[in-house]
Amino acid sequence: MTEAILTYRWTPEGFVRAWEAGAFERRVEMVDGEVIPVVIGDWHGATTARLIRALSAEGVEITTQTLPAGDSLPDPDCWVRRAAAQPVGMLGDRLSRWASDDVVLVVEVADHTATFDLTVKARLYGEAGFPSYWVVTHEALYEHLGPTPSGYSQRNEHRVGASVALPYAAAELSVAGLVST
Repeated sequence: MTEAILTYRWTPEGFVRAWEAGAFERRVEMVDGEVIPVVIGDWHGATTARLIRALSAEGVEITTQTLPAGDSLPDPDCWVRRAAAQPVGMLGDRLSRWASDDVVLVVEVADHTATFDLTVKARLYGEAGFPSYWVVTHEALYEHLGPTPSGYSQRNEHRVGASVALPYAAAELSVAGLVST
């Protein structure tokens, strides 16, 4: 006889209650109801720091806080919102929800998670309506535009030697300056 294995699916509210109660011993995020550990190594941490410095512009705020997206609570490496934006709601006492129009760029740095970030997270952020999503790898920056109910309608690959336009400022960034070690 075969036994069915039940997989527990977290709700955003249940995950936040557990997080606020200190139930997780390490940094985690919740994607599609599953709790996933977040691991940050040397290249990942240095690249995220470079990105945060490079993304700075007047009229925006850069953050590393959890970004609720639909029923998931992903932990992007950084994201940019309009400076004047106000939360549209709260999850628990410490986690804000934001309007998709106020989130101008979401960034994931993919050391070992490129496939997950280019598929699952692209679908998640596109479904949430965030207008621009970048995945930065060792070799390239993948820019996602045109959010749809199933992800993004466009993905551009920018390799070392190219540059990418900031979606909220009249500036371009060197891909080599973002992905170098």
